[in-house]
Amino acid sequence: MKEKMLTLVAVFAIVLFGAISGVAQDPSAAQAAAPATGKATKPMKHHAMAAAASETVSGTITAVDTDKKIVVVSGSNGVPYDFTVGGATKITVGGSKGKLADLSGATNKQATVTFMAEKKRGDIAKSIEVTQ
Repeated sequence: MKEKMLTLVAVFAIVLFGAISGVAQDPSAAQAAAPATGKATKPMKHHAMAAAASETVSGTITAVDTDKKIVVVSGSNGVPYDFTVGGATKITVGGSKGKLADLSGATNKQATVTFMAEKKRGDIAKSIEVTQ
């Protein structure tokens, strides 16, 4: 009985290993599972290594909270967008380099914000450009 059980486990392990290695080596299986969009598909990257695309919003600065490091810009459609300002955020006011504190006096002025949308931290401003 013990020998039959060991044989059964060994056969199961061999079949399982063969199936896994066969799928891993068959690129057509991955292509067959991909949706037919007519576009070339790229291999998926680990989520932490994937580069997120930056987005841009233009509108009016409606609020600045220097303590929380948040700038609120209302888009042309009136929708407010909250942006977190970090140490790497490039701020320009009227073509000159600026700081977050400089934006406090820029409420009701036009601004363009380039940002990265992140699930956990929200919208992180990469650059804020205020026009005079």
